[in-house]
This record gives sequence, C-alpha cells and structure tokens, in this order.
Amino acid sequence: MSIGLKSSKLESLPPKHGGDLAFWQRKVGNEALNWLDLSSACNREPWPIPEVDTSLWMDLPDQVNLLDEAERYFGRRPNAIGAGSQHIIESLPPMLLASQSSALLTVSQIVFVPRIGYQEHAFAWEKWGFEIAYYDALEELLGQKWAVAVVIQPNNPTGEIASSKILSQLIVHAEQQGANIVVDEAFVDACPELSLLNSKQGEALSESLFVLRSVGKFFGLAGARVGFAFCAEKWQTALKNLLGPWPVATPSLHLVRLAFADTAWQSQARQNLAVRQAAFVERVVPKFNTIFDSQEYVLSPLFVTWTLESGDYAAQVFEMLHQVGVHTRLGEGWIRVALPALHEMDALNSALIRLLKTAGGQTQGFSRGQLA
Repeated sequence: MSIGLKSSKLESLPPKHGGDLAFWQRKVGNEALNWLDLSSACNREPWPIPEVDTSLWMDLPDQVNLLDEAERYFGRRPNAIGAGSQHIIESLPPMLLASQSSALLTVSQIVFVPRIGYQEHAFAWEKWGFEIAYYDALEELLGQKWAVAVVIQPNNPTGEIASSKILSQLIVHAEQQGANIVVDEAFVDACPELSLLNSKQGEALSESLFVLRSVGKFFGLAGARVGFAFCAEKWQTALKNLLGPWPVATPSLHLVRLAFADTAWQSQARQNLAVRQAAFVERVVPKFNTIFDSQEYVLSPLFVTWTLESGDYAAQVFEMLHQVGVHTRLGEGWIRVALPALHEMDALNSALIRLLKTAGGQTQGFSRGQLA
C-alpha cells in the first residue's frame, strides 16, 4: 500500500485532551466551571502576563524579535515557529511525504510512538496513511526498521526520561536507515538539562532529527499557541512554508519574547515547582494513594501520574473525584494529576478528605467493591 492521501484517515476522530472544562460544562452544567481543574499538565503558577498594548492586535506578526530572544533562551535559533508544537506535529507528516527524501518512506510506513504518551503524535501520522507501531522501551527501536520514531522527553504522562546515550544511539540508527526521529520536549523546560539542545550546543543537527519545544507547559501559556521546531537547515524552508506566513498572532509573539527574557521568573519558577512537589507528596499523595488504591505513581515536575488496576476502575475513580469538584486527566488505566499551585493545596486536600469520608471513613479508604 502506498503512503499518502489515498490511504489517509483524515476523517478519524481526534484524541481527547485535558483542559476541557468547557466540554464538561456542556455535559454536566455550570458546576463544572467551579471544579479544581488539574486535568491539564500546564504550570498552575504560570508566568504573569502583563498588559498588552492594543496596537499589537493591529500589526501583522513579525517573528524576528521572538527568534532573537528564543536563540538566547534555547542556545540555538529555532528553524520555525508554529501555533504551538501541535502545529508542527501536524506539519511533519505531509512535509516528509512531499520531500520524498527519507529512503524508508518508499519501503516502510511504520511510525513508532510510545505505547503511553501524547496521543496526537500517533494521530498525526496515522491521518496521513502511516502505520502506527508502539514501543514500551526505547531500546526496542534499535533493532527495528522504521520511517519515523517519536520520543517524548520527558514523557507525558509516564514521566519516563530518555538517557542521552539511548537518544544518541537512536539518532545514529535513524541516520543509517535514512529515517527520522522526532523528540518532543514540551515538558523539558522544567528540567532543561535533559534537552537535546543542551547536549548539542554548537553542533549542526542531524538531518534525521526534529526537536520540538513549547511554551504551554512550564510557562503555563497554552493559550498563546507558540511552539518551536529545531532541525537541519535542509528542512527549514519546507517546514516554514507548511506552517504559513503568520501562524502565531502578534500579541503571542510579544508575550513569549518577554517570558523568555524573564530569567528571574524562570529560576524562581523551577524552585517553586520543587517546593510545591514536596508539599504535594507530603500532604496529598497519601490520600490519592488511598483513593486510587494504588501506590504506583510517577513524579514529574508538572504532574503526577498513577497507574491503576484497570481502565474501568480508573474511570470510576475519575467520576468520584468530580463529585468533590476535582477534575483530573483520565487515560487507559491511569490518572494524571497536574501539580497544583501552592494556594490550591488546601482546597484539594479538603476535597479528598470529603471523598474519603463519603467512601466509608478515612481509615478504610476505597475498594473496588465500594466503587462498583
């Protein structure tokens, strides 16, 4: 089967996301607007947005000032700016198809994505006719042939971190195959030492490599819709042409430039994340362990994810949390909880205590029988 529009699935249903209170308002009523929304793993203490000059709404976007500041922030000039890293994720499949420069595209349609991870990656490639395969450990990819491999660093929602060694091996493996590797670093700003951009300072990026960055997570600016692509120069023109001349509004370009320049806030924000995580682990995690009937959880700077016994059980607990006004992110057998702002800890703690009491007493906790 050839790859491309003839085998595309452009009418497929898209994945669901967190940060969807408007959906729940339509489903259950206005009470949803009062929920503590921990469903989106964006920083609950975001960069403080200043007033925006109204003239910015009247000027066509010019990316140069942001590109200059982004070069200082990332240590490398971005090759393209998109409407969030999602915009770039959407653009990579048609770009690689049109280029015909990946040798494996003519013989392989396999795109490897993590079994648990940001679902839009698989959906973007599947829409354009690629065959999706899943991996559990990155080492599996070294013995496989593929057209594209996607790595999420760190992974959302598993929190998994890829070592620099395995990433280097995968890049070499991709080069040897004439394949491509996409490294999604949307969550790496909270732990920038993990970024490939840091490890490759001063080096030209491999023609097989695409690195994606976002301001939605650490900076908490998901609504600004600004993302960045880093790649070899050979891809720059094609990618920018696919993204279009004005993919990001002028006010967003302006605000993100200011956020990147605010190094004092960035340093303080990373310290605050550590303080909030410590408070969450001490005060809240034991209650969630009881409610979820699981101590299998992973800590990441911006979220905590629990693995539960089954998808049905996870769905039941997800609904029970709604009853006390707490909205989380439900996956297939897992629930992700965004790290609350420090001022939200008391409200979350009280809600969980109410839920534990409703379930039969603080000391008894939940059981699947009580939830059935």
